[in-house]
Amino acid sequence: MANNIGTGYKRVGGRIMWNSDNYQTGAMVVQNWTNPNSSSWQLFDRKMASIGGKDVVKAIMVQICILSQRATDQELRDMVNAARQHVNPGTHIYIVGQPVYNEGHDCFIAGAGGADWTDMKAQELANDPSVNENMSYLGKFILNNDAGEVSDGCHASSPKGENVLGEQAKAFFGG
Repeated sequence: MANNIGTGYKRVGGRIMWNSDNYQTGAMVVQNWTNPNSSSWQLFDRKMASIGGKDVVKAIMVQICILSQRATDQELRDMVNAARQHVNPGTHIYIVGQPVYNEGHDCFIAGAGGADWTDMKAQELANDPSVNENMSYLGKFILNNDAGEVSDGCHASSPKGENVLGEQAKAFFGG
C-alpha cells in the first residue's frame, strides 16, 4: 500500500517524498520488516542508494501494513528499530498506518477493523517516548471504496485511488 502512495505521489507531481519506481514492496507486512537483515531491508537499501544514499535522505515514511492476524507491539517496535539501522542518526521517521476506508468498508487482507488498528498503532508509537526519537505520526491516508478509489477491496485503484493517496501525501509533506 505504501507503493500505491509513492506511485500516486509521483503522478500528482510530489517532489519531497521518494517515489516507488523500482521499489516493489507489495505484499510486505510488518513481519517482513522486523529483521534488519531481511530481503525487504535489502530492497530498501538499494532504493536508498539509487536516490543518493543516506546522506541525501533526511526522512523516511514507515507504514504499518498487516494481515488479519495483525502484528504484536514488539514486532512494531522491531520494525521501527530496524528502520533506524538503515538510515543516518537523526533521520526523521514519519510513521503511518495503512489507508483506512469509508464507513462500512474493511480491507479483507487486514481483517475487520485492521486498517483502523494500524492507524491507531501508528499514533501510539509516535506518542511513545521509548520509541519515538525523531519520529512523528504523518497522518491518516483515506480511500473511499464507494467512489472507485479501491481496486481489490484493499489496494488503491490505478490511477484514481493512487492519485487520491498521492494528493494526501502532498498535503502531509507540503509538496
